[in-house]
Amino acid sequence: MQIKTSKILAGVMALVPLVATASFSAPSSLGSTGLLNVPTAEVVPSGQTDVMVAYDSLKIADVGIDVFPIVNVEHGFNNAEIGASFFKVRGYSAVKAFNAKYVLTHGSAKVPAIAAGAIYLRGDAAETDLYLVATQRLGRSNKVRVTGGLLYQKPSYVSDSNFTGMMGVEFGKPGKTTIGFDYVIKDIAAGKLYGAIIRQPITKDILWQIGIGNHSRFFTSLTAQFGGK
Repeated sequence: MQIKTSKILAGVMALVPLVATASFSAPSSLGSTGLLNVPTAEVVPSGQTDVMVAYDSLKIADVGIDVFPIVNVEHGFNNAEIGASFFKVRGYSAVKAFNAKYVLTHGSAKVPAIAAGAIYLRGDAAETDLYLVATQRLGRSNKVRVTGGLLYQKPSYVSDSNFTGMMGVEFGKPGKTTIGFDYVIKDIAAGKLYGAIIRQPITKDILWQIGIGNHSRFFTSLTAQFGGK
């Protein structure tokens, strides 16, 4: 879910499986709490387990890459979520990911919710992403949610690290149909990232997502939700 693309292009193409999933490993590929490219301060409800199966069509250095299946399992605690993911990059080896997010402060009408998170990916190489995000809910029904944050990326396939900003906005009542837009200023391998994602509940426990962007050309997933309060 990236600095100096021309400098690392050879390494990027040699490590397509990792870069396809890690640049930056999209929150949409790591469960249903986040936008297409930008995480939010939302976490899986306490006691709930989400199981997601997804497909992602990516474009890396003008090369099309299909990632299927993406399998993700997330579990929510009181103020946190942890998860694990498996990515099969078609024609290449698989990548595994582990992620965690913790809500530092809960928001109100005047104060944003703040959360910190980490993502670790391991394939032929590895990458660690750390982020801090703040999400402010607007309106009486929380139908608009604005997120801003900072992202730090440290891959093993180049000596550079990356520190950048990101932002997003989501419209719609939580638990109903929502649409979100996001932007990452400078991902370490893909440069700027932008995208849109729609979430549509099919039943009370099944969620459908579809997203498009300049890096993730077409993303779609189904998430089944179990347990919770």
